[in-house]
Amino acid sequence: MAKANGIYERKGRHGDVTYYIRYQFQLTDIKEQVGRKSRGFTREMAKDALKSRLGDIARGHFNLEKVRKPVPFSKLAERYREFASGYKRGWHEEKYIVEEFAELFGDTPLAQITTWQIEKWKSEQGKTLNLATVNRRLTIIKHMFKKAVEWDLTKGNPATAVKRFTITSERTRFLNREEIQRLLQECEKQVTSPWLLPLVTLALNTGMRQGELLNAGWENVDLERGVITIVQSKTLRPKSIAINQPAKDALDWLQENRYGEKLLMWPWGVKIGKVTVYDAFKKASKAAGITNFRFHDLRHTFASHLVMAGVDLVTVKDLLGHKTLAMTNRYTHLAQEHKAQAVAKLTERFEAQAVEAEAKAGVVSDELKEAINAVSPLNLEQNRNIFLVRRGRGLGIANDFNKNLEAASGFEPLHRGFADLSLNHLGTPP
Repeated sequence: MAKANGIYERKGRHGDVTYYIRYQFQLTDIKEQVGRKSRGFTREMAKDALKSRLGDIARGHFNLEKVRKPVPFSKLAERYREFASGYKRGWHEEKYIVEEFAELFGDTPLAQITTWQIEKWKSEQGKTLNLATVNRRLTIIKHMFKKAVEWDLTKGNPATAVKRFTITSERTRFLNREEIQRLLQECEKQVTSPWLLPLVTLALNTGMRQGELLNAGWENVDLERGVITIVQSKTLRPKSIAINQPAKDALDWLQENRYGEKLLMWPWGVKIGKVTVYDAFKKASKAAGITNFRFHDLRHTFASHLVMAGVDLVTVKDLLGHKTLAMTNRYTHLAQEHKAQAVAKLTERFEAQAVEAEAKAGVVSDELKEAINAVSPLNLEQNRNIFLVRRGRGLGIANDFNKNLEAASGFEPLHRGFADLSLNHLGTPP
């Protein structure tokens, strides 16, 4: 409930009196110090100050930011640390970004930080960092100022008008079959990190995020039903992942070498950390000759090979645990490319069938066809000669035909008396 406008005074330790005025602006109670009695301020002066403030509000000339005590950015950073450390899941990573902003703005009053300053910071960051990284950092400063407004530390959010960078394509780096085999072989050679091979195998065959794998406990695994049930680190939604044979083999190895409640632990009972995984995975990737590849890309590899195997995007979405199908659409082009390859194989099959049919139809070779055409052109004169042979009045012509055919083609006639037999078969009178 809003308090009434008025004047009040407060006595200090040494009997000095400080005068204050109270009024409302935009449904907000405002308390403003006028001055101390020891410095010449009186109650009448406080009344005049109150009338002046109410007059400014009525005329629309009142500026709250000029009246209130300036709040430095360092105070916002301090309060945000207390808030985010117990609220945000990714605070262990974001705290370093908050420290960068605290160093950037220091004790600059919140009311003096402008949209242009944040735009300039974004532009400079975009020259050296990945644009997606800059967008994530921009999200943090936007949220800090949003909380500052909610906490009544300032009235405006200068980061609201700063737009994020437009990212035209998303990273979908994945390994082919040959690269997968090379990577797994090198992971197996990392004797100082024996858990690396089962970890990478699980990532490739379940699509789980690194954090989900490192935080998964044996209570999440049901080997009898063949399923891993987790609460996703990013969305906080439950997800069940089916266990295929390679994943089961990896879990069996981890079960045989179990050192605690987590799937991945050192023999001395300490959970394996992200930095350790980063170093071991980087070493194995380098040995396998694989470049431009991160651990998270194992998740892309899982999804990409599912799509290329013909699995529909809705199923891939469920397996990855995406909230919407739009997040899975980055793999659509792989399905189209794979379909194009399948259609190309159909073309090859048709061409092979055409060649086979032509071979079967070609009883007479091309060489023989040329020889026949050379000695027996398809013309009316040839037809007349054949007619005479059939009438028994041109045996010489028939014999000459056989000799010319033999000489031109190089083939031995099946029977030297082919013409005579033919004539007898036709029943020519003697």
